[in-house]
Amino acid sequence: MADENKSNAQRLHQFNFCPAQYMHCSWLLESEPWLINLFDWRNNALVNQWCLENWSLSVVAENHFHQPYTSLVFLPCIELNKLLLTLGGVMYSQAMRQVVLKQPRKCLNNVFGIEEVKFLTQQGPMLIAQWPDGWQVPLPEILEERSLTADATFMGYQWFKALLSTLPSSLLLRFQLKLDIELINREGNADWLSKEHHDLAYRLIKKIAKQVIPQCFHLLK
Repeated sequence: MADENKSNAQRLHQFNFCPAQYMHCSWLLESEPWLINLFDWRNNALVNQWCLENWSLSVVAENHFHQPYTSLVFLPCIELNKLLLTLGGVMYSQAMRQVVLKQPRKCLNNVFGIEEVKFLTQQGPMLIAQWPDGWQVPLPEILEERSLTADATFMGYQWFKALLSTLPSSLLLRFQLKLDIELINREGNADWLSKEHHDLAYRLIKKIAKQVIPQCFHLLK
């Protein structure tokens, strides 16, 4: 069953008791790489139990999922990474409008996708009437696909981390397990995202999600 078609009860059960089903394999490659060689390791009860114990993952009570922003943690991994990348990309949206040369434009298309670049350049700057300080940043002087992908995804991750930071630590860690551990270990804080702007940030995330991952938009409350 596709993640986006699961019931709320199924999502909650998977989130609490089956971390191996959604975690990025880099977490095991760093600690116990042999585990991913086990047959059907993501559905192996012993692997899931090891993950719960190794990272001290306590059960997240259902009432916590009634709080603002918690629906973000239920996004499937592929769609989550696409949303993080595009969310980071929207911070470049005003700068993208100034890119006219063929090679830099090609780099943007390869990183974000042709349709996504159109969305970011044509609609991105207008998604918010007045952008708070720090929410728009310049592009790197030299555009390189690998580093731009990493930077944009990391900026998107910082948005999510800031919104989830007031919730139980076990919930945040379970969300982080969905992402490459290199991304999680990268240093940096969203000092440009003040608490007073959290609701605005969430509305922005939903606008972008509706455009780039419409099949999962119903998961966001």
